Amino acid sequence: MPPELQLLLMNILGWLRFWLLPRLWSAAVIAFVAYLLARWLDGRWHSWFRSVLISARDRSASQSVWRQVRILALPKTLTRIVLIISAGWMIFERFGVPREIILWGLTIFVASFLWAMRHLLSDLTAGYSLVLDDTLAEGDQISSPLGEGMIERISWFAVYLRTNDGTLIVIPHRAMRGSVIKVRRPSPTTKVMR
Repeated sequence: MPPELQLLLMNILGWLRFWLLPRLWSAAVIAFVAYLLARWLDGRWHSWFRSVLISARDRSASQSVWRQVRILALPKTLTRIVLIISAGWMIFERFGVPREIILWGLTIFVASFLWAMRHLLSDLTAGYSLVLDDTLAEGDQISSPLGEGMIERISWFAVYLRTNDGTLIVIPHRAMRGSVIKVRRPSPTTKVMR
């Protein structure tokens, strides 16, 4: 083997052994700790939101479970985003990326993302407040300036309203949050087993 090739291979092996592998190992440890912290916080959110998770008595069990899942989904997702950004920041610093580049890149990304998604985020926050208030549920009959009928489905961003003539109206949450709504809830039916 020529000495130049042997020297090149030794340099590559030295770079892998003393520079890349320790940084990859520490990146794996940081990612694993972030994962464990996210899993621990998922359980904590349930206990922190315990008083909010109790829904109205006239809701069915499936509607109560749906509401609990929706209430817990947003804090869990935001926690994971913060942990991923923090872990990514530490990993990038471990690989030698200057802090200023990370900070500016993150600032530009977050600002452009928030500006581009501003209408969806307003629908998301309005929908989340509707779920927190336990205002609407699937199967409710509502009457508002935007339409009248039965709520067929509630998504993260809109309410799907089926009118009496069968027309489906999609109403964004921010429009629902800003209007007066008359809600008629069907009474839960309980079956007695004999």
